[in-house]
Amino acid sequence: MPETRRNHNEYAAKVVCGVVKEKGPLNLGLYFTAVNVHNPSTVEAVFCVKLAIARPGAGGSISGYHKFALKPDQALEIDCEMIRKIAGGLDFVKGFVVIKCKTELDVVAVYTAGSLETGHVATMHSERVPVRVLAAPMPDC
Repeated sequence: MPETRRNHNEYAAKVVCGVVKEKGPLNLGLYFTAVNVHNPSTVEAVFCVKLAIARPGAGGSISGYHKFALKPDQALEIDCEMIRKIAGGLDFVKGFVVIKCKTELDVVAVYTAGSLETGHVATMHSERVPVRVLAAPMPDC
């Protein structure tokens, strides 16, 4: 019997976490990302999170999945500390936090950057992360 494909939702939030001390593609400064996840459903939401690291000119590494659960109306934050931990302790991380879930979630990324000298926030931006519906089985996490 052929495998039954079921849809699941995927969210890919851009992340930049760490300190840039040398000139490069990013300005010198402190960079932080917080990905906020909210369960708007009336049932528990179980979801998988992985990190896809971006490298200049080549594909980067991909972490394994980490499993999370939120009760109805609960929220959690995936911050730079967690992102760096998933990345194996890297000091600086650029890439994507990828979230997969059978139910719909509210996902918002918050980006801040500041000066190396003062550490004060110089800019802040938030962005709702759009959902992509995939016709594929939900991964095990």
